[in-house]
Amino acid sequence: MLRRLRTAAVVLLAVLPVLTLPGDTLPAPAAVRDTPVPIGALERARQVAEAWPGSESDRIWHTGYHPERDGQYWLPSDFGRNDRAFAAFLGDRIDLEAVFPPFSDPGTVSFPDGTSLTLPLTDPRTAYEELVRYRDHPCTREPCDTVLTVTAVRPATRTQTTSRGTATVPVWEFRFAGIDDPYAVAAVESQQPPGPYTVADQDLPEGVTDLSAARRTTDESGFQALLFPGNCAAPLPGATYGTADVLVLIGRTDGRPVDCGTTGYGREARFRLTEPLGARVVLNLAGRPVHFPAD
Repeated sequence: MLRRLRTAAVVLLAVLPVLTLPGDTLPAPAAVRDTPVPIGALERARQVAEAWPGSESDRIWHTGYHPERDGQYWLPSDFGRNDRAFAAFLGDRIDLEAVFPPFSDPGTVSFPDGTSLTLPLTDPRTAYEELVRYRDHPCTREPCDTVLTVTAVRPATRTQTTSRGTATVPVWEFRFAGIDDPYAVAAVESQQPPGPYTVADQDLPEGVTDLSAARRTTDESGFQALLFPGNCAAPLPGATYGTADVLVLIGRTDGRPVDCGTTGYGREARFRLTEPLGARVVLNLAGRPVHFPAD
């Protein structure tokens, strides 16, 4: 919605990878539901699974700072009751009448197991520049006559979902005149390596589409995820490729292009587990974690 703001023990399993083709998800004709997973997708999943153990991503996931949402921000609750203030925020109509605090000292991320990490703080000026980067664009969201004024910028902390549980992280808080709650943005950056978060459809076999996030089903029998196939094809039951360390989710569609219509690109898909997830990391075909464990 905000166009400028941007995310224990090893389970005793068989050594050989396990491929699961679930059949208890969204309805699909039997002939389509039983369509084999393309060999190219399986090979990519195998490569992703083999590359994870001992990688830099693996190390950061278990011992570093890997938030669920990099660059996370927290909106004031007042915006739900103040259309004019929210319109001004979305339109970048924000004036600064505050002094930026120093940021030379590092910040501390504290994890629920009692450990912590010391990381460099981001420049609060950069966070403000993100808030006003489109301020000269024509107003497209009425009302257009309100301006927010930043009266204070200060350091604070918020809780945040990370690969190591709910951590307490430093943030920059921006106080707006007439708004009770501050706007806050994470003041430290994720340590996860750079790279694409998903694999583009054109780089995958037909009928395979990548996913960026997944959540456990209510009965914890598997995962649910939103797929965004470029051709808006109907989702099929997802496939999984498992090893002792990771579980790779393979999003699938019937490959038949359709009109996206008013529902947009999102298509819900489910992935069934045939064995406990345990401490395995859940990855997509880009090798990115897509599920963050509960505390």
